Amino acid sequence: MAIKKLSNTEHQALKVNPNAAAIYASTKHLLNLRATEVAKVTCDLPVFFARNAQNGSYTISALTSFNANKNLLVNNTKWHALYTPMCMQSYPLYLLTHDANSSDYFVAIDEESSVVNIEQGEALFDNKGTPSLFLSAQKKLLEADLKNDYLTYKFTQELVRLGLIKDIDIILQFEQGDPQTIQGLSTVDEDKLQALDHDTIVNLHKQGYLNVLNSMLISLFQLNALVKIHNQHPELKPLKQIKLELSRDAHAF
Repeated sequence: MAIKKLSNTEHQALKVNPNAAAIYASTKHLLNLRATEVAKVTCDLPVFFARNAQNGSYTISALTSFNANKNLLVNNTKWHALYTPMCMQSYPLYLLTHDANSSDYFVAIDEESSVVNIEQGEALFDNKGTPSLFLSAQKKLLEADLKNDYLTYKFTQELVRLGLIKDIDIILQFEQGDPQTIQGLSTVDEDKLQALDHDTIVNLHKQGYLNVLNSMLISLFQLNALVKIHNQHPELKPLKQIKLELSRDAHAF
């Protein structure tokens, strides 16, 4: 990966593969989400919290596979889900700053990405160096995503304050062989959510947080759908069932 500030001279000839979203996601067993996306994703995938390795804060992710670096919803560079997460839509472009305290954002690109070429795809600039309609649309997506990233941070911080996040293990029981455990994920503590007082529940509802929490809980049923897709892949060990348990020792997945 080589992230560099986008330039209308240096990168004028670059184009983006129209299948960039699926190509990016094909090796991602976890897809980063914003709180505003959760309800849209839950019709296809289970959604969990995960720890940010850099600062320890919680992020939101959709689980796409029980195997690292594999995505069960990508097949032949096609994304087989109703909603395409923002992290997929904007790839290989990013909105960055020169330092953490700056509010001066600029568009950057992963120059080494396999979805970038000079032959075919969506052009970033025209022959005069003017941003294309595609690039202008991508910049708007990135700007909206920046706002949603902050909203997601506020959402997870409130959940931490209320103690509504619990670490869990996913126990994989195969048709043959020993069980395996996926660690490092968390979910909504439903018991603590139901025990909240009326005023706190009302406040969560007003902020739009309650809908996200309920959507995440409902999304856990999609684990069964993911097992079904998993078992359609002959190269993977067939799963008999899965179980969720309170985590004994959290490690990143």
